[in-house]
Amino acid sequence: MSRLALIAALGLAALSPAVAADYAGPAETLRSRLADAQIEVTFDRAQAAGLVREAGLAAAELRPALAAVNPKAAGDVEAALNDAVRAAKAGDEAGLAAARARAWTALLGGTYTGLEASIRSGDAASARDWLAAREFRTASAFTRLSADATGAVEALGAGKLTPQATLEAVRADVLDGYQARLGGALRDLETAQARGWRTRSAEQAALARGYFALLAPAYREQRGAERLARLEADLAALPASLPRVQADLGGFRAAPLSAVELRARAGQVTRFLALVPVEYGRGVKLSGGSPVVTSDLEVTEARTFLTGARAAFTDLAPLLPRGADAAGLRAGFAGLEAGLNRAAAHDGAPAPSSIEADVNALLGQVRTAFPAAWQAHDASADLGVIRTQLDAVVSAAEGGDWAAAETARLDAYATLESGAEARIAVFAPDLKLRLENLFWNGQRPDGLARLIRERGTPAAFRETRAALEDGLRETARMLGTEVAPAAVATNAGVIVFREGLEAVLILAALMGSLRRPEVKHLRRPMWLGAAGAFLATAVTWFVLSGTLGLFARYGEKLEAVVSVIAIAVLLLIMNWFFHQVYWTDRMAAFQKHKHGLTVGGVAQTGQWIGLAVLGFTSIYREGFETVLFLQSLVLQSGAAPVLTGTGLGLVSVIGVGVLVFALQARLPMKKLLVWTGMMICAVLAVMVGNTVHVLQLVGWFPVHPLGFEFPSWASLWLGVYPTWEGIIAQVVAAVAVVGSYFAAEAVKTRQLEAKRREASQAAGAGAGAASTQP
Repeated sequence: MSRLALIAALGLAALSPAVAADYAGPAETLRSRLADAQIEVTFDRAQAAGLVREAGLAAAELRPALAAVNPKAAGDVEAALNDAVRAAKAGDEAGLAAARARAWTALLGGTYTGLEASIRSGDAASARDWLAAREFRTASAFTRLSADATGAVEALGAGKLTPQATLEAVRADVLDGYQARLGGALRDLETAQARGWRTRSAEQAALARGYFALLAPAYREQRGAERLARLEADLAALPASLPRVQADLGGFRAAPLSAVELRARAGQVTRFLALVPVEYGRGVKLSGGSPVVTSDLEVTEARTFLTGARAAFTDLAPLLPRGADAAGLRAGFAGLEAGLNRAAAHDGAPAPSSIEADVNALLGQVRTAFPAAWQAHDASADLGVIRTQLDAVVSAAEGGDWAAAETARLDAYATLESGAEARIAVFAPDLKLRLENLFWNGQRPDGLARLIRERGTPAAFRETRAALEDGLRETARMLGTEVAPAAVATNAGVIVFREGLEAVLILAALMGSLRRPEVKHLRRPMWLGAAGAFLATAVTWFVLSGTLGLFARYGEKLEAVVSVIAIAVLLLIMNWFFHQVYWTDRMAAFQKHKHGLTVGGVAQTGQWIGLAVLGFTSIYREGFETVLFLQSLVLQSGAAPVLTGTGLGLVSVIGVGVLVFALQARLPMKKLLVWTGMMICAVLAVMVGNTVHVLQLVGWFPVHPLGFEFPSWASLWLGVYPTWEGIIAQVVAAVAVVGSYFAAEAVKTRQLEAKRREASQAAGAGAGAASTQP
């Protein structure tokens, strides 16, 4: 068979949907042969050229498939390989390095085009083949490879995701990896330039151009064709244009991070940084007043943690509100890295106290620079740190480095013990025991401590790691205080409708006597005051949201405090409502104020202002209460479901308002108030249950488990958790409200009886007096 026929046959096989295509194998062969050629070119040019030709054979296997989806990429790969052959023959190390980078990134561009095309057509099998040839973020012992894209493609194949949703998930994962690679290339280019490394500079500049080509469509979409053209010109001028390239990339993310991802990365920055001085202090001791490296392993661990923190920071740096903060933090990371590098080289290691002071200073800068929303406590960030440390255990064990495996195991367990374990102990003691067994000396599967001591097999480590992953996922569910979004929206809608109904009833009562033509004009200032109250309520929402956001780092503690306040106010309102003090006294005060303004010799301007103020105050009180309740729900479940319920509640209130004011309809207001009052009782019970749970999580409330668990829907929808404190608090809240109602009815009955007796006695006294008259 001729070579052309062979290539055609390979191309048909690659494009056939019936047979899985191997794109990853040839791609890896191309990369490894070019890497070997880069090493050989210094010693044997002919050997280097031969290795490049072998890379070309691997590329030939991919060329038909690449040409079918991205002819330009296929041509770029071939042109780069031709340049690589010439450079190898000439012994041009820099030229070979640049050609090698161009060939590899052009190949990535072609495979990514094929990946997107397959997803758009709904061909999960083909997408799976193209995805196998992707490149991940730079891996380390504490950086786990993301499988989000793989999961999305599998979900597409199973019919669980639409092509569009799959495409968004794949872009978020794969483009995030390529942007991380771009950032790494630019950093390495900066270092190579500073040290005069010509070959390294050429390679990193070419990699930067190649990786950015993958991100260019997203850059054009976000910033326009003109800025894209300027950036591409600056990239072509690298390395001289490096500062301009970095400035042009500021604030750009090809795959925007979600709020959860932002919190997770910010948590990684602070948690990994905090571990740097711990590890460094284990490996560097003072001897005769001078720091001496006593364990290279611990210094390496400190550098690894710093690398993890810096990688997470790199993802966040473009999104910082102030560029000066990002520059200052980069300088802080660079200073720490330089100190740790000196320690690793045994060339003037800094004292442990110096590294600790530098880390504390950098953490202070981080907390000042990062927005409050990023710093909200996220238990998943702790679990993320544990996962990376467990991955380090497995990696070290597979490499036979048992000391490193034991160190990583202890670090992972310390992170669990200081955070999540103390909290799940009271809610899931069986889960706590299972995790401890997996970390220590358990059997079936064997615990990590046992495996390390007995030099277990890689398969045994992976089995235990998988069991730990299941336990950590269960821990995440146990620690979560999330409420079902539909339940949150329902509760928010009930609160808004209930408070809005009161506002409508108050306005209707106040304006009821202003229907006569001679006083009808006095309704206008009251309407304006009510409108002002509505706007003030919206402003209060943003002010209160911003104020609470300043304390977002306190996470569940803030949620607990705000929830307790909201419950107290809600209990007070229900008490007022059932005792009718709320309506009797408050409406009497409003009516008295209105009477004083509409009757008598009040000046016209003062009368107008007074009625506007009356309309404002009568509505704003309801608005303020509503905002307080809703902010408590936002802290539990986020803004989206709360705003959805708020919108539905507002629509219902507006409908009632139109019926009452525009159509003069006579609605059963008393029945509506009673029914919504009962619904508020249910909302109160849910709020009490969730609040007690949060108070227990932060350690402000004792915990006595019931001894059995409720189904997950009970906590999501009803705020019911398996502790005596939570159940009793919900029962007490319900009894307090219902008992308040019956107590109020009893008081009213006694009062009516007392008035009847007084009236009877007065009538009897009057009759007696009349009978004694002559």
